[in-house]
Amino acid sequence: MRPLVPVLILLAACSEKAPMPEANTTAPDVSNASASSTPSKSDAPPAATAFSAEEDTDLFGFKYDWPAEAAAIPQLVARFTKDMEKAKAELISGAKEDREERGRRGYDYHPHETQVSYETAGQSDRLLSLESSVYGFTGGAHGSSGSGSLLWDRKLARELTVSDLLQPGTSWTGAIRQPFCTLLNREREKRRGEPVQPDDLFGDCPKYHDVTVLLSDEDSNGRFDHIHVIADQYVAGPYAEGPYEILLPITAAMIERLKPEYRPSFQPRPPVR
Repeated sequence: MRPLVPVLILLAACSEKAPMPEANTTAPDVSNASASSTPSKSDAPPAATAFSAEEDTDLFGFKYDWPAEAAAIPQLVARFTKDMEKAKAELISGAKEDREERGRRGYDYHPHETQVSYETAGQSDRLLSLESSVYGFTGGAHGSSGSGSLLWDRKLARELTVSDLLQPGTSWTGAIRQPFCTLLNREREKRRGEPVQPDDLFGDCPKYHDVTVLLSDEDSNGRFDHIHVIADQYVAGPYAEGPYEILLPITAAMIERLKPEYRPSFQPRPPVR
């Protein structure tokens, strides 16, 4: 369960974050993006570039960015731009309201903050996997952070879920959850300095739908070889323990469950011992 409603809203947008100079609030025009430093042929399309917008004022702090791989996909640029404008407007509205209320009560005001960042977790010729991270501060004791994932099929030009990659009647849930719970408890024991008790407040293993699951290419060879599972703060432990990130190998048995057209995008690894 995420700690702050604003972060929940932003994460929902990431899965489908102000006054900032106008030039920065407009997503880059891919058709006019600057080419890479490597000389290209005259008929080669210009390379897309990563996008970042950032501003800090006495009222708020705002940052939103996405990588070049996403900037090369017009549908994602349009989606992120819309979300960025909405997140900024909501940030400003909430910050103004909080500052006015604190002023009436004689309390100090601390600038609100929103940060949204997309990073490339891996890609093949067909698939692009993005990890999103969100941070929000609305004047409380501390800020709140969260994660999300986005999987894009370049050929179909739309977002997919991991389940969309699998043959009918098959699932990766069991193959992910069992080793995840094992490795999670090992890490929790290290942080807590004692064995995990199943009946404790944060003693059970989070449900599959409560964690972020994304495809990862750890050796950057253009084929996905791991599943990156993230349990955000308050999901697998208290705030002080921070998020838990577990890396799981994609095994040959898991690849057999993929639809044939997606198998070339994956590379098997040995299972967790």
